Amino acid sequence: MSLNPLLPFLMAGDPSLGALPGLLAEAKALGLQALELGLPHSDPIADGPVLQAAAQRAIDRGATPLRVLEALAGVTDCPDLILFTYLNPLLQIGAGRLKALLAPTPVKALLVVDLPFGEEPVFEADLRTAGYPMVPLLAPTTSLARARQILSERPDPGTVSPFAQRFAYVVARLGVTGTGQAMDLEPVSTRIHPLRTLTDRPLAVGFGLSDPHSLARVRSLGATPVIGSALVSELAAGQSLQEALSPRMVGDA
Repeated sequence: MSLNPLLPFLMAGDPSLGALPGLLAEAKALGLQALELGLPHSDPIADGPVLQAAAQRAIDRGATPLRVLEALAGVTDCPDLILFTYLNPLLQIGAGRLKALLAPTPVKALLVVDLPFGEEPVFEADLRTAGYPMVPLLAPTTSLARARQILSERPDPGTVSPFAQRFAYVVARLGVTGTGQAMDLEPVSTRIHPLRTLTDRPLAVGFGLSDPHSLARVRSLGATPVIGSALVSELAAGQSLQEALSPRMVGDA
């Protein structure tokens, strides 16, 4: 099983849409297979204050879902992208137009955090058939039986498919994204082991990870750590992507 060493999150349009291709190329040069790219949204209910602020900065600079997708058209020097978004912007665009907009981009999958499982089956199936599957989300409250159903109905396309289209997202804790809370990863460990009895698809763990110990602990479980708020904060403070990510790519960092 191919394991992405890290799954970073970037907010499209922060610092600017013009800077996005360069950031994506830098991520590719660091050896990343995949990257989460957030569509700026005015009501990001799952995002903590850092990502909310990044989304607002992007919106203030003119970034919209349509402009982000247009800016991604023709971009090839980048990792596979997982579009991190909310349902309403996608419904506003519509499945047909969305597929046309996605076709010339490096987007390989969608992570729609407020789409209740089974709520929009036709919309979801239409996008999956076109090559844009929804990432399965497994919350701390998701029972093993429910996880089996979710993984079955958002199926693993198989080992010939890229990480971005195969992984399931294990939410480390309830609440919104962000750092600043001590992370007890023992509950995540006890959840991952039963999940391994259901599937051999890659797993990514996110929400609240940032410190070296947490990243190393997730890797020790055979999963990919997701880093979002800490990375966005460091980029906003002037660090380069390489400065922020290189120490976190391997080992105990």
